[in-house]
Formats: sequence, structure tokens, C-alpha cells
Amino acid sequence: MTDLDQRIVRTLRERAEGTVDTDRLTARAVAGGRARRRRRRVGGGVALGLVAALGFTVVTGTGLPERVRPPDAAAPAVATAAPPRLASVPGAAAAPDLVGTDPQALHFGFDPARARYLGWQVGAGVESARIDVGGGRAVTVELARSVAALRQGGLEGLPQGVADMTVEAAFDGTDRPHRAGVPTPTWVRLWQPAPGLYARGAVTAVTAEEIEVAVGALRLGEARRCVAPVRLTALPGGARLKRCTVDAGAFPAALNMSLMVAGAGEALIHVAFDYARSIATDRTSGNLTIDGRPAYRYPQGGQLELLGIPKAHLIANFGWPYEGFTEADAAVLLGGAKVASDAADPQTWD
Repeated sequence: MTDLDQRIVRTLRERAEGTVDTDRLTARAVAGGRARRRRRRVGGGVALGLVAALGFTVVTGTGLPERVRPPDAAAPAVATAAPPRLASVPGAAAAPDLVGTDPQALHFGFDPARARYLGWQVGAGVESARIDVGGGRAVTVELARSVAALRQGGLEGLPQGVADMTVEAAFDGTDRPHRAGVPTPTWVRLWQPAPGLYARGAVTAVTAEEIEVAVGALRLGEARRCVAPVRLTALPGGARLKRCTVDAGAFPAALNMSLMVAGAGEALIHVAFDYARSIATDRTSGNLTIDGRPAYRYPQGGQLELLGIPKAHLIANFGWPYEGFTEADAAVLLGGAKVASDAADPQTWD
């Protein structure tokens, strides 16, 4: 057990008599359960995605080829999550120097007819997305302005060997397997889609075919907003957004957004938005107000929640293990939060 693990366990024990927020646990459990099922499915410990729509041949765990069927045209449409478009921001092809510089923006997208978003992230100089291209496993695509950024950053969940494979000489577009003693390899493709731009694609599968589909669906001529379906319009003095992460793998049943805000020195505050349509009740009364809106100060301290958001929790965490920010700072963040009218409807996220 690491030192951080020990600190977490100790804190949970100290707070064992505190209030248990069952709705928030429900939201986390829905996403967590889906993630565990995905990890079991790939067999290599990588949190990858769900089956979707395109019809090409893949290999199942039995070793027998299986044709993934296109969707039934008569079936009801299911809402799919996607980061909103940023019309006034250039894509990575036109401005590779912007990639990874703004945690609020992704400088690429995907053809919606060929790929479905399962999640996206910007932080540490890397822009990333997990997509479903119909083969039953998620493909991770990452862009950065340097090889070093890809080696050190990117989405969590990929085997350590993927970072070890990310060296300058390997950016030739070849698909290489990383096995690490597991039956299903993680295929990695490293390439340069434009001068000054480095890309990495990865999928845990029998073949690398899904990487080829993902690369074909990649759109470098557009930009999208990472922060959705909640936007922060006010930050404490001297603070900046450091990382944006959205997990839409269980959408539309659930969605989780995580924003890390940094201040001077090592000051950090974490803003979490957890949506689950299984949440039965919406709390609208708390023990304080923020800019006229009801809010709740957790009795153990270090957390403020903005109330009145249907089937969701929006919480600013400024206590342990975070430090350097105050309750007043958390109130500034939540007071400036712009929340979509319906988290389950991406049309309302703009």
C-alpha cells in the first residue's frame, strides 16, 4: 500500500461517522461498475470501451472471427456524448502549436458517423480521447507537441510499456504490439499527422484494425471544448484550470467530469460533476447559499456542493488531499458554474 493509499484509508476511518451521500455514491457506482466490466472484457487491465455500430470483422475471446453488425435502422436513437464544437478556434492541422496549451480545448475531433466518444481529456500538454469505432473495444487517441509530453502524460489506464514505446524513432505509423504477459496485446501506433504534431493511438485487441478506423475518423481541422456539460466562468484570484477530464463511457446513464484548478505553489482544488439518471431525488435545500443559489457545506469540511441540479452533484473539493484554497475560493468556482439544462442531452451543453 502506498503512502497515499494509507492517507486515504486513515481519512476514511476518521470520517466514518460522517454523513453518507447515497446519491453521489450511486453516480460513482454506475460509472465505476461500467469501468470494471470494461476492464474485465479486455483482459489486460486497461479501461476500454463498449460495442458500437460499424460493421467490420474483429476477433472474439474465443479466437473465432465475429462480424459486428451495423445498428438497426428501426431501433430508437440513443443520445451520444461529444465535446461541443469551438467554431472560432483552429484545429491541430492549422495550429499545432496550440495543442495541449489550453485545458479547455481539444484541437481535434472525429467523424460522428464512424466514432463515438467514450471520454476526453486535456492536461499536461496532451489532448486525448477514447472512442468506440464499432469493434467492441475503445481506441485511445492522443495528440501533443512533443514526444516527451506523450511519454509523461496522456490518459490513465494504458500499460506502462506504452509510454516506454513512445520514442522519437518509433513515429513511423507502424502498429506495434505490447504484450506484457497478457493474452491480448495492446497495439500502439505512433505517427506525425502534421509538422510539430505527435500522435499516439492504442487499443487492446487481437489486431490493430480499430486503430486504422480511428485514424480514418480523426478530424484535425476542428476544435472542441473539453469542459462540458459544466463550465466554470469564474476562478479565484491567480488560479488557472490545470486539467479537464470527462468520462462518458456510461452515457447516457451516467457521466462524470473532473476539473483540476491550480493556484500558487502546490495549491489545488478539484471540481467534480457526477450525473446519473438513476438518482431518484434532487436536493434543493442546503445550509448556505452561493450567489443566491442553495448549497451544502459538508460537515467534515473541505467540500461545498451546489444544489438544485437535476440528477447530479457538483462539488468543489478543497480539503485533504488538496490544499492551498479556501471555502471562499470554492464558492467563487461554484458561483460561476454554468450547468447545462439537461446533462443527458448534449444539445444543451453549448
